[in-house]
Amino acid sequence: MQYLLTKEDARQFFGFKTIEATEKMLQRLHVPKVDFSIVGGKGIRYRRSDLEEALSKIEIRPKSSGRISKRRRPRTDIFDLSVNEQLAILSAEKTQQ
Repeated sequence: MQYLLTKEDARQFFGFKTIEATEKMLQRLHVPKVDFSIVGGKGIRYRRSDLEEALSKIEIRPKSSGRISKRRRPRTDIFDLSVNEQLAILSAEKTQQ
């Protein structure tokens, strides 16, 4: 049997604090609604199976910082080198690319 839920029931199903947040989520997930307002004035209802299907569509991804990490060159401690190597590094000309 298919259970029909009100907006308040859907709010409790999703665990939201407000009905407005529930309505936005239902619109975002494209959950079909059953409109009983024409027939008996009972308002809009949602099928429980549709809500469960919408929950299965939601993916939770970990937040990424958005930055691409660059590989850092290892620091060379110039004072660990010999005096000749230090002079060679300090006096070397930079090449243009």
